[in-house]
Amino acid sequence: MNMIDFYSALNQWVRDNRLGVTGTIVSSNTDSCPVGLKFLMNDMGQDVLGKIEAGILALLEDSIQDVLSIRTPKVVNLEYQNGLIRVFLDPILPQARLLILGGGHIAVPLAEMGRLLEFQVTVVDDRPSFANTARFQQVSQVLCQDFETAIREFQFDANTYIIVVTRGHRHDKTCLQEILKKTKPAYIGMIGSRRKVASLFKDLREDGFSEEELKSVHAPIGLDIGAQTPAEISVSIMSEIIMVRRFGYSSGLKTQGGKR
Repeated sequence: MNMIDFYSALNQWVRDNRLGVTGTIVSSNTDSCPVGLKFLMNDMGQDVLGKIEAGILALLEDSIQDVLSIRTPKVVNLEYQNGLIRVFLDPILPQARLLILGGGHIAVPLAEMGRLLEFQVTVVDDRPSFANTARFQQVSQVLCQDFETAIREFQFDANTYIIVVTRGHRHDKTCLQEILKKTKPAYIGMIGSRRKVASLFKDLREDGFSEEELKSVHAPIGLDIGAQTPAEISVSIMSEIIMVRRFGYSSGLKTQGGKR
């Protein structure tokens, strides 16, 4: 693949708001991997452009995840086929996406805070009086759909953050059932009391979902800051998302035993 084709494909990747890593061979003493070879990998470490050798790709797997995690380029030194290779890895970091499932009173300040934090915000509700652009101004997308359909059609990746704030147990269950079937997003959080969360998780276990899958859900959602009002609760939720995004963990209500 020539450079014009490579950069044309890379530009399309960026326009599609996709997460990935570009690689460039900066030094090599092996004929199979010449200096200047470029390639593009998705967030799962799969080679999608450039056709790098499978053996090199396997050696880069952990480094690719490191680059995506720390959101910073790095140079990696590899030993391959009795030779030495240096690879420059550069993360492609598109705008993070925030999917808010439920258009009720908490969703309004959540959407606004998400926009201020430069997320690409989508709000979903199945009620026209709640899912409309007059209620959610300046967000990327407002969908008036049933939750099951919206989740199935939404493209998840490791740059997607999901908040479940629907109006009831049935809708919460539907949302989590569909979310947990898909590619793991960066964050899943669900609002609700400990009793509500325990009851819902019991139902999901009976439906066959594993403990590992349920542990990926931050519920009760948010950091333990004593939040009470919709705006305060939104601050709590978005703070937890920032913590997960920047540090990869949360010390929120689920962890600390908050009472909300």
